[in-house]
Amino acid sequence: NDDAAGESAQLQLARAKVSKAVEDATEYLARFRADSIVRDAEWIKDALIAKPTSLLATMEEPAENSSPRPWGAALGQSFGGFCLMTYLSSITHPPKLCLLTGGIAPMNTPVREVYDRLWLRVKERNLRYYEQYPGDVAVVKRIVRRLLLPESDPTQPPARLPSGGILTARRFLQLGLGLGGSPGAAFANLHSIVNSAFMDDDDDELSAAFLKRIDYEQSFDDAPLYFLLHESIYADGPSSGATNWAAHSSYEQYASSNPEFDYRTTTAEESALPTMFFGEMVFPWMADGDFASVSGQGMKSLFEAQTNKNDWLSFCHFCDGLLDL
Repeated sequence: NDDAAGESAQLQLARAKVSKAVEDATEYLARFRADSIVRDAEWIKDALIAKPTSLLATMEEPAENSSPRPWGAALGQSFGGFCLMTYLSSITHPPKLCLLTGGIAPMNTPVREVYDRLWLRVKERNLRYYEQYPGDVAVVKRIVRRLLLPESDPTQPPARLPSGGILTARRFLQLGLGLGGSPGAAFANLHSIVNSAFMDDDDDELSAAFLKRIDYEQSFDDAPLYFLLHESIYADGPSSGATNWAAHSSYEQYASSNPEFDYRTTTAEESALPTMFFGEMVFPWMADGDFASVSGQGMKSLFEAQTNKNDWLSFCHFCDGLLDL
């Protein structure tokens, strides 16, 4: 009994250490969002434009202009646009010129609502893609059916990627992230990937070129921070609450109520519906082996802690006055 009690105490201590490590890492990662990036940029700016002065000169001569003023310009593209909105709404003297070429943060909007709306935009982009490349409807269905085979037939090996990850149907559909780009180039790129999938028309063997291209196009393996922090960029202060796998829970609701969103339904032989690609989103199953570099218990624990965190700092303050009315 004493030995069992000792082992139990050691196990509890080990779990406590792991829990503390995850908690510390979660707080550290919270410092990579727009609010922290903007403060870092301000410190860098101040260091670069400060005029060097000697102690004697400082004591004897007043500074020419000690008051702060707007300085320089900033370009905000994608998440950079989120950062510029934080700059403009929270820094007293932001850059003199701010150019936004995309990435307008959804102010005062619950994270789940952001993704509920995004899925409808994703559907619209899918339909535009298939309108441009109608022949891809059948090819995408064929690819997804091939990737679903290991689920129904254990003798069928999963499609292994050069990176070590597994090309599942759900991972393949994440190629839709690129559909948010300009329709000409983005659609043509996806069309090229889709049509490199098979060795020939009569064989369902996936080509090596296709598998390598998947690794190249999907950067989560090389950018784990993107995986860990993606949903948190929409959490604007404590009122936003926890993100709670917002993209995944929104998809599950759409897929259960609308067959258009359920890739298992749309790839059935009798279905005439096109199979929808996903958008720019992250999902809990990505850490289950689909992406080798973000899989494993450590990454899953850290991501769970991120998605359960509910005390985020505000990153955009344009609506603060309105909320007080």
